Amino acid sequence: MVEVIQRPSSEHTDYGGGQPLVHIHLVERTIHGNHVAVKIFGEMKIAAKEVIFARELKLKTIQVLLLTPEAGWHAPTTVAKNVYHKGELDNYASIDILAVDTHGYEYTAGTRVGGITIPTSLPYDGSMWLNFIALGE
Repeated sequence: MVEVIQRPSSEHTDYGGGQPLVHIHLVERTIHGNHVAVKIFGEMKIAAKEVIFARELKLKTIQVLLLTPEAGWHAPTTVAKNVYHKGELDNYASIDILAVDTHGYEYTAGTRVGGITIPTSLPYDGSMWLNFIALGE
C-alpha cells in the first residue's frame, strides 16, 4: 500500500519554496549489531531547485539518495542532487532536473528516426516524477 506524504509548504519557505509530493512504496529496515539501516523505495513529484527533507522520506537522516526521472518524452533527462550534511539529523537534499541540449535520436527496429524535439520546460506545474531509493537511519 502506498503511503502519501506532503508536508506544509511553509517548511520549505527558507529553502526556496515548493511542496514535494512523496509516495512511499516500501520501507526496508535492516538491524545488525549496533546499527540500523533503513531503505525507502518510492517516487516523488518535485520541481528543480527544490529540497527534500529526510523527514519527508520517513528518515532521520539521508545518507544516499538515488534518483531516476520518469519523463513522458524520449529526450535525455538527468537529475542531480546534493545531500547536505550526510548523516546529520534531519538533513536535506537539493534537487536539480536537467535536459541535455543535444540532437537526440530514437533507434527503432533497426531504423534511425530523425531528430527529437527536446522540451524547454517541465509540465504545467514545473514538477516531475522521480523514482527514488533513499538510504539512511
